[in-house]
Amino acid sequence: MVKIETLTKPSIKLIEKYVPGGSYSNNDKKIIKLSSNESPFKIPNKVYSEGKSLIANSNFYPDGDSKILKDSLSKVFYLNSNKIICGNGSDDILSIISQTFSVENCEVICSEFGFTYYPIIARASGCKVVFAPTKDLGISCDNILKKINKRTKIIFFANPNNPTGTIIFKDELINFLNKVPKNIIVVLDGAYSEFITDKRYSDGIDLVDKYPNIIITRTFSKIFALAGLRLGWGYSNTRIIELLEKIRGPFNVNSIAQSIGSLILKEKDFFIKSVKHNDEWAKSLPSKINDLGLESYETFANFVLIKVNPLKYSKINIINYLKNKGILVRDLENYKLYDYFRVSIGSTKSLNKFLKELKNALKLK
Repeated sequence: MVKIETLTKPSIKLIEKYVPGGSYSNNDKKIIKLSSNESPFKIPNKVYSEGKSLIANSNFYPDGDSKILKDSLSKVFYLNSNKIICGNGSDDILSIISQTFSVENCEVICSEFGFTYYPIIARASGCKVVFAPTKDLGISCDNILKKINKRTKIIFFANPNNPTGTIIFKDELINFLNKVPKNIIVVLDGAYSEFITDKRYSDGIDLVDKYPNIIITRTFSKIFALAGLRLGWGYSNTRIIELLEKIRGPFNVNSIAQSIGSLILKEKDFFIKSVKHNDEWAKSLPSKINDLGLESYETFANFVLIKVNPLKYSKINIINYLKNKGILVRDLENYKLYDYFRVSIGSTKSLNKFLKELKNALKLK
């Protein structure tokens, strides 16, 4: 009998299945979910109400080009709509990029301790994945440059980085891009871009016209609170977008996601509230955690990285204790951050409960 595994690309065997953050059933509303970097806020009632009527037309296919959504994105972010591609979450765009620009046995560079989906899509395309070591848990541009060779096709990294919350500022990013050969695609995953208020940062959109080899990806799952609708987009020059559009699946963004996405972009008060809430907790949560005896770090995203000293505490016992109290956080074993876990910046009520129960967990040791 033929082994099914022998029918796949050899690189498929190296793929480790993506492990999502802990979740719960719809029947268990008491759970505090701080495991997947979601928004703590429900979308505005006005947006929700307008979205309900769309279900009545679900017998029709959506607009295959997501024109209304592209027009809304271009108005809000001052973009050229011809340079936008929309997808079923930003991971859809990332996968399309990998399919478009990789060839069998080429190399794709990812940063150590980066988003685990990048190696999955690279290996699914038949590529060898090369990991560039981090520096102080942050992406090292110098180490990425050292890994470049004639087989390199794509470089993937998130800025800010998930799951460490570190950042590359604009000056360093430009210096890096100047050194990357123009025949290598650089993908800047900006899933957490909207949370950043530091003027030294660039999400890369302002660099698209200068660097012909960069692609920006963004999501509606974080600050726009649409994780359940799966909606993302990418931005690059028209030549790259035209290539990606050839690979994109037909009707890849459903009608509800397109319409709700267009509506949520107009909700400026919701956006401002979300940024303000995140900024306040991003500044205070690490110090509160450090005061309890664990080690936490400065973050530029909507989550906080936490290190557990194994000589003092058991990380698994802490995570399990929190789970028994109805609080889900993200164990980072599959990121090979064995002494770490991650907590999302949830609502004020949820985070206060988390801090209270974390303190209790540490008493048990």
